[in-house]
Amino acid sequence: LLARGLSCIVLKKGAAGAVYHDHHGAVASSGFAVDEVDPTGAGDCFGAAFVSFWLRGAAPAEALRIANACGALAVTRKGPMEGIFPLEAVEAFIATGNTQ
Repeated sequence: LLARGLSCIVLKKGAAGAVYHDHHGAVASSGFAVDEVDPTGAGDCFGAAFVSFWLRGAAPAEALRIANACGALAVTRKGPMEGIFPLEAVEAFIATGNTQ
């Protein structure tokens, strides 16, 4: 896909995290350990968080870390909207260092 003109690709690996690829190389980010209740909406939370932070100028590693945390937190609640957390809660979750 990079050879076809895309500037970057993000490969989600579920609980194992995600990898960002561009023409300079790859950046991997570990997933977070959580007790999964319902996976509905996790990918949407991940994607929205990554794109939001990346478009605001965050480095890929930072955008991945936030996105992985948002996806992980999303699966801890039942339903597609119940797993959306405010940024402060996401940052507090990241600070626990509870990675896979």
